[in-house]
Amino acid sequence: MVIIESTDEEEYDTSLLVIIVDTNIYSWGNRILQMSNKTESTSSTKLGSSLIGFNTFVEHLMVFINLHLMLNQENQIAVISSQIGEARFLFPEPHQSQSTKSEQKSIQNIILGKLLHLDTTIKETNQESTSSNFSAALSLSLCYINRIKKEVPIIRPRIFVLNISPDASSQYISVMNCIFSAQKQSIPLDTCILSQQDSTFLQQASHLTNGIYLKPQRQENLSQYLISTFLMDTYSRKLLQCPTLKSVDYRATCFCHKRIVDIGFVCSVCLSIFCSYSSSCSTCGTKFSLKIEIPKSRKSLSQPSSQEQPTNNKDKVEY
Repeated sequence: MVIIESTDEEEYDTSLLVIIVDTNIYSWGNRILQMSNKTESTSSTKLGSSLIGFNTFVEHLMVFINLHLMLNQENQIAVISSQIGEARFLFPEPHQSQSTKSEQKSIQNIILGKLLHLDTTIKETNQESTSSNFSAALSLSLCYINRIKKEVPIIRPRIFVLNISPDASSQYISVMNCIFSAQKQSIPLDTCILSQQDSTFLQQASHLTNGIYLKPQRQENLSQYLISTFLMDTYSRKLLQCPTLKSVDYRATCFCHKRIVDIGFVCSVCLSIFCSYSSSCSTCGTKFSLKIEIPKSRKSLSQPSSQEQPTNNKDKVEY
Protein backbone atom coordinates (compact mmCIF):
# COMPACT_ATOMS: atom_id res chain seq x y z
CA MET A 1 0.00 0.00 0.00
CA VAL A 2 1.35 3.35 -1.02
CA ILE A 3 0.70 6.18 1.41
CA ILE A 4 0.80 9.67 -0.04
CA GLU A 5 1.89 12.19 2.53
CA SER A 6 0.45 15.65 2.05
CA THR A 7 2.67 18.63 2.60
CA ASP A 8 1.90 21.39 5.07
CA GLU A 9 1.05 23.74 2.25
CA GLU A 10 -1.66 21.38 0.98
CA GLU A 11 -3.02 20.41 4.39
CA TYR A 12 -3.46 23.85 5.92
CA ASP A 13 -5.63 25.82 3.53
CA THR A 14 -6.75 28.52 5.97
CA SER A 15 -6.32 31.94 4.40
CA LEU A 16 -6.51 35.51 5.63
CA LEU A 17 -7.84 38.03 3.12
CA VAL A 18 -7.35 41.74 3.83
CA ILE A 19 -9.46 43.87 1.47
CA ILE A 20 -8.60 47.55 0.95
CA VAL A 21 -11.64 49.37 -0.42
CA ASP A 22 -11.25 52.80 -1.99
CA THR A 23 -14.12 54.89 -0.59
CA ASN A 24 -13.00 58.26 -1.95
CA ILE A 25 -16.18 60.30 -2.24
CA TYR A 26 -14.76 62.50 -5.01
CA SER A 27 -13.75 59.54 -7.18
CA TRP A 28 -17.13 57.86 -6.80
CA GLY A 29 -18.84 61.21 -7.42
CA ASN A 30 -16.91 61.57 -10.68
CA ARG A 31 -18.04 58.06 -11.57
CA ILE A 32 -21.69 59.17 -11.34
CA LEU A 33 -20.94 62.11 -13.64
CA GLN A 34 -19.20 59.81 -16.13
CA MET A 35 -22.14 57.42 -16.16
CA SER A 36 -24.66 60.22 -16.70
CA ASN A 37 -22.64 61.92 -19.43
CA LYS A 38 -21.92 58.74 -21.37
CA THR A 39 -25.48 57.48 -21.25
CA GLU A 40 -26.70 60.76 -22.77
CA SER A 41 -24.32 60.50 -25.74
CA THR A 42 -25.24 57.85 -28.29
CA SER A 43 -21.67 57.17 -29.40
CA SER A 44 -20.43 55.98 -26.00
CA THR A 45 -23.46 54.18 -24.63
CA LYS A 46 -21.61 50.86 -24.40
CA LEU A 47 -18.77 52.39 -22.39
CA GLY A 48 -21.17 54.15 -20.06
CA SER A 49 -23.12 50.95 -19.41
CA SER A 50 -19.93 49.08 -18.42
CA LEU A 51 -19.35 51.41 -15.44
CA ILE A 52 -20.98 50.81 -12.06
CA GLY A 53 -21.85 53.03 -9.12
CA PHE A 54 -20.92 52.66 -5.46
CA ASN A 55 -24.10 50.82 -4.43
CA THR A 56 -23.69 48.21 -7.15
CA PHE A 57 -20.02 47.87 -6.25
CA VAL A 58 -20.90 47.10 -2.62
CA GLU A 59 -23.30 44.35 -3.74
CA HIS A 60 -20.55 42.66 -5.80
CA LEU A 61 -18.12 43.04 -2.90
CA MET A 62 -20.45 41.36 -0.41
CA VAL A 63 -20.93 38.41 -2.75
CA PHE A 64 -17.17 37.97 -2.94
CA ILE A 65 -16.74 38.21 0.85
CA ASN A 66 -19.45 35.62 1.52
CA LEU A 67 -17.92 33.19 -0.97
CA HIS A 68 -14.50 33.56 0.60
CA LEU A 69 -15.88 32.70 4.03
CA MET A 70 -17.83 29.74 2.63
CA LEU A 71 -14.71 28.09 1.18
CA ASN A 72 -13.38 27.28 4.63
CA GLN A 73 -14.97 27.83 8.01
CA GLU A 74 -11.58 28.92 9.39
CA ASN A 75 -11.00 31.58 6.76
CA GLN A 76 -10.61 35.07 8.13
CA ILE A 77 -11.26 38.43 6.54
CA ALA A 78 -10.55 42.09 7.23
CA VAL A 79 -11.87 45.13 5.37
CA ILE A 80 -10.04 48.49 5.45
CA SER A 81 -11.42 51.71 4.03
CA SER A 82 -9.00 53.98 2.16
CA GLN A 83 -10.57 57.42 2.22
CA ILE A 84 -9.51 61.05 2.05
CA GLY A 85 -6.74 61.75 4.54
CA GLU A 86 -7.05 58.54 6.58
CA ALA A 87 -7.68 54.80 6.63
CA ARG A 88 -10.13 52.93 8.88
CA PHE A 89 -11.05 49.36 9.73
CA LEU A 90 -14.54 48.44 8.58
CA PHE A 91 -14.19 44.89 9.85
CA PRO A 92 -13.28 43.48 12.33
CA GLU A 93 -14.06 45.80 15.20
CA PRO A 94 -11.61 45.96 18.12
CA HIS A 95 -14.06 44.44 20.64
CA GLN A 96 -15.12 41.52 18.43
CA SER A 97 -14.25 37.95 19.35
CA GLN A 98 -13.34 35.10 17.04
CA SER A 99 -16.84 33.59 17.21
CA THR A 100 -18.60 36.69 15.90
CA LYS A 101 -16.18 36.96 12.99
CA SER A 102 -17.45 33.67 11.52
CA GLU A 103 -21.06 34.84 11.25
CA GLN A 104 -21.63 36.03 7.70
CA LYS A 105 -24.82 37.95 8.44
CA SER A 106 -23.18 40.01 11.16
CA ILE A 107 -20.20 40.68 8.90
CA GLN A 108 -22.43 41.97 6.12
CA ASN A 109 -24.42 44.19 8.47
CA ILE A 110 -21.30 45.62 10.09
CA ILE A 111 -19.61 46.45 6.79
CA LEU A 112 -22.74 48.01 5.30
CA GLY A 113 -23.30 50.07 8.43
CA LYS A 114 -19.71 51.31 8.42
CA LEU A 115 -19.95 52.31 4.75
CA LEU A 116 -23.07 54.37 5.42
CA HIS A 117 -21.37 55.99 8.38
CA LEU A 118 -18.35 56.85 6.23
CA ASP A 119 -20.62 58.65 3.77
CA THR A 120 -21.87 61.00 6.50
CA THR A 121 -18.51 61.62 8.15
CA ILE A 122 -16.73 62.53 4.92
CA LYS A 123 -19.27 65.22 4.13
CA GLU A 124 -18.63 66.92 7.48
CA THR A 125 -14.84 67.04 7.14
CA ASN A 126 -13.00 69.53 4.95
CA GLN A 127 -9.80 68.18 3.42
CA GLU A 128 -7.44 70.16 1.24
CA SER A 129 -6.30 67.05 -0.63
CA THR A 130 -8.79 64.89 -2.51
CA SER A 131 -6.57 61.80 -2.80
CA SER A 132 -7.10 58.61 -0.81
CA ASN A 133 -4.58 57.71 1.86
CA PHE A 134 -3.63 54.39 0.30
CA SER A 135 -0.26 54.19 2.07
CA ALA A 136 -1.96 54.29 5.49
CA ALA A 137 -4.40 51.54 4.46
CA LEU A 138 -1.57 49.38 3.20
CA SER A 139 0.37 49.90 6.43
CA LEU A 140 -2.67 48.91 8.50
CA SER A 141 -3.11 45.75 6.47
CA LEU A 142 0.52 44.69 6.97
CA CYS A 143 0.34 45.35 10.71
CA TYR A 144 -2.89 43.35 10.98
CA ILE A 145 -1.40 40.44 9.04
CA ASN A 146 1.67 40.46 11.29
CA ARG A 147 -0.55 40.25 14.39
CA ILE A 148 -2.69 37.42 13.00
CA LYS A 149 0.36 35.42 11.91
CA LYS A 150 1.66 35.48 15.47
CA GLU A 151 -1.62 33.92 16.62
CA VAL A 152 -1.97 31.50 13.66
CA PRO A 153 1.47 30.93 12.08
CA ILE A 154 0.17 28.52 9.40
CA ILE A 155 -2.34 30.97 7.91
CA ARG A 156 -1.88 32.20 4.33
CA PRO A 157 -2.28 35.98 4.15
CA ARG A 158 -2.89 38.09 1.07
CA ILE A 159 -4.01 41.64 0.32
CA PHE A 160 -6.69 42.59 -2.17
CA VAL A 161 -7.02 46.22 -3.32
CA LEU A 162 -10.11 47.65 -5.02
CA ASN A 163 -9.01 51.02 -6.34
CA ILE A 164 -10.79 53.79 -8.25
CA SER A 165 -8.68 56.87 -7.39
CA PRO A 166 -5.58 58.01 -9.30
CA ASP A 167 -2.09 57.63 -7.85
CA ALA A 168 -0.88 60.28 -5.41
CA SER A 169 2.79 61.00 -6.13
CA SER A 170 3.29 62.36 -2.61
CA GLN A 171 2.74 58.84 -1.21
CA TYR A 172 5.37 57.19 -3.41
CA ILE A 173 7.99 56.66 -0.66
CA SER A 174 5.60 55.20 1.90
CA VAL A 175 3.84 53.00 -0.67
CA MET A 176 7.11 51.55 -1.98
CA ASN A 177 8.25 50.80 1.58
CA CYS A 178 5.03 48.85 2.16
CA ILE A 179 5.48 47.01 -1.13
CA PHE A 180 9.02 45.92 -0.23
CA SER A 181 7.79 44.83 3.22
CA ALA A 182 5.07 42.69 1.64
CA GLN A 183 7.58 41.23 -0.80
CA LYS A 184 9.93 40.27 2.05
CA GLN A 185 7.11 38.52 3.92
CA SER A 186 5.85 36.76 0.75
CA ILE A 187 2.43 38.43 0.93
CA PRO A 188 0.84 38.73 -2.53
CA LEU A 189 -0.93 41.98 -3.32
CA ASP A 190 -3.82 41.62 -5.75
CA THR A 191 -5.32 44.64 -7.49
CA CYS A 192 -8.64 45.30 -9.22
CA ILE A 193 -8.71 48.67 -10.99
CA LEU A 194 -12.15 50.21 -11.39
CA SER A 195 -10.97 53.47 -12.97
CA GLN A 196 -10.29 54.04 -16.65
CA GLN A 197 -6.57 54.70 -16.08
CA ASP A 198 -3.99 52.19 -14.87
CA SER A 199 -2.17 52.61 -11.57
CA THR A 200 1.63 52.74 -11.70
CA PHE A 201 2.00 52.02 -7.98
CA LEU A 202 -0.29 49.01 -8.00
CA GLN A 203 1.25 47.60 -11.16
CA GLN A 204 4.64 47.57 -9.45
CA ALA A 205 3.12 46.19 -6.24
CA SER A 206 1.39 43.26 -7.96
CA HIS A 207 4.46 42.44 -10.04
CA LEU A 208 6.95 42.55 -7.15
CA THR A 209 4.76 40.52 -4.76
CA ASN A 210 3.62 37.91 -7.35
CA GLY A 211 0.06 39.16 -7.17
CA ILE A 212 -2.67 39.61 -9.78
CA TYR A 213 -3.38 42.91 -11.51
CA LEU A 214 -6.68 43.12 -13.36
CA LYS A 215 -8.68 45.92 -14.93
CA PRO A 216 -12.18 44.63 -15.75
CA GLN A 217 -13.52 45.72 -19.10
CA ARG A 218 -17.18 45.08 -18.19
CA GLN A 219 -17.69 46.24 -14.62
CA GLU A 220 -21.34 45.19 -14.53
CA ASN A 221 -19.95 41.63 -14.40
CA LEU A 222 -17.61 42.43 -11.51
CA SER A 223 -18.71 39.41 -9.46
CA GLN A 224 -17.59 37.08 -12.22
CA TYR A 225 -14.15 38.73 -12.33
CA LEU A 226 -13.78 38.54 -8.55
CA ILE A 227 -14.83 34.90 -8.28
CA SER A 228 -12.83 33.56 -11.24
CA THR A 229 -9.65 35.55 -10.60
CA PHE A 230 -9.28 36.71 -6.99
CA LEU A 231 -11.09 34.00 -4.99
CA MET A 232 -8.40 31.32 -5.24
CA ASP A 233 -5.71 31.18 -2.58
CA THR A 234 -1.94 31.25 -3.05
CA TYR A 235 -1.57 27.46 -3.34
CA SER A 236 -4.34 27.07 -5.93
CA ARG A 237 -2.69 29.70 -8.12
CA LYS A 238 0.24 27.36 -8.66
CA LEU A 239 -2.10 24.88 -10.34
CA LEU A 240 -4.08 27.40 -12.39
CA GLN A 241 -3.19 29.99 -14.98
CA CYS A 242 -3.68 33.50 -13.64
CA PRO A 243 -3.79 36.78 -15.60
CA THR A 244 -0.37 38.36 -16.06
CA LEU A 245 0.80 41.82 -17.00
CA LYS A 246 2.24 42.30 -20.46
CA SER A 247 4.19 45.41 -19.46
CA VAL A 248 4.86 47.15 -16.14
CA ASP A 249 5.51 50.88 -15.75
CA TYR A 250 8.64 51.11 -13.58
CA ARG A 251 8.96 54.88 -13.65
CA ALA A 252 9.78 56.38 -10.27
CA THR A 253 8.65 59.57 -8.57
CA CYS A 254 11.19 62.23 -7.67
CA PHE A 255 11.60 63.15 -4.02
CA CYS A 256 11.80 66.88 -4.63
CA HIS A 257 8.66 67.70 -6.62
CA LYS A 258 6.79 64.34 -6.36
CA ARG A 259 6.60 63.97 -10.13
CA ILE A 260 7.01 60.85 -12.25
CA VAL A 261 10.31 61.03 -14.14
CA ASP A 262 11.85 58.97 -16.93
CA ILE A 263 15.47 60.07 -16.32
CA GLY A 264 16.70 61.51 -13.03
CA PHE A 265 19.54 61.74 -10.52
CA VAL A 266 19.94 59.13 -7.75
CA CYS A 267 21.75 59.66 -4.45
CA SER A 268 24.47 57.04 -3.97
CA VAL A 269 23.88 56.89 -0.19
CA CYS A 270 20.09 56.78 0.39
CA LEU A 271 18.98 56.11 -3.22
CA SER A 272 16.73 59.17 -3.32
CA ILE A 273 15.58 60.20 -6.79
CA PHE A 274 15.63 63.80 -8.02
CA CYS A 275 14.45 65.27 -11.28
CA SER A 276 17.21 67.92 -11.40
CA TYR A 277 20.81 68.04 -10.22
CA SER A 278 21.68 69.59 -6.86
CA SER A 279 24.93 69.90 -4.91
CA SER A 280 23.59 67.98 -1.90
CA CYS A 281 20.90 65.41 -1.12
CA SER A 282 17.86 66.87 0.61
CA THR A 283 17.02 63.51 2.20
CA CYS A 284 20.27 62.43 3.87
CA GLY A 285 22.37 65.61 3.48
CA THR A 286 25.19 64.03 1.48
CA LYS A 287 27.26 66.51 -0.51
CA PHE A 288 28.17 65.54 -4.06
CA SER A 289 31.58 66.30 -5.51
CA LEU A 290 30.49 65.79 -9.10
CA LYS A 291 29.83 68.98 -11.02
CA ILE A 292 27.86 68.87 -14.22
CA GLU A 293 28.39 71.63 -16.73
CA ILE A 294 25.88 71.87 -19.54
CA PRO A 295 27.46 73.48 -22.65
CA LYS A 296 25.64 76.42 -24.09
CA SER A 297 24.26 76.15 -27.59
CA ARG A 298 26.34 77.81 -30.27
CA LYS A 299 24.74 79.85 -32.96
CA SER A 300 27.39 78.73 -35.42
CA LEU A 301 26.28 75.11 -35.03
CA SER A 302 22.60 75.87 -35.50
CA GLN A 303 23.03 78.29 -38.42
CA PRO A 304 25.03 77.30 -41.56
CA SER A 305 27.99 79.49 -42.50
CA SER A 306 28.05 81.72 -45.55
CA GLN A 307 30.71 79.53 -47.21
CA GLU A 308 28.48 76.43 -47.08
CA GLN A 309 25.43 78.17 -48.54
CA PRO A 310 24.87 77.32 -52.26
CA THR A 311 24.99 80.11 -54.82
CA ASN A 312 22.92 80.67 -57.90
CA ASN A 313 25.88 81.95 -59.99
CA LYS A 314 26.28 79.58 -62.90
CA ASP A 315 29.85 80.68 -63.65
CA LYS A 316 31.10 79.05 -60.42
CA VAL A 317 29.43 75.73 -61.03
CA GLU A 318 31.52 73.02 -62.68
CA TYR A 319 30.01 70.05 -64.46
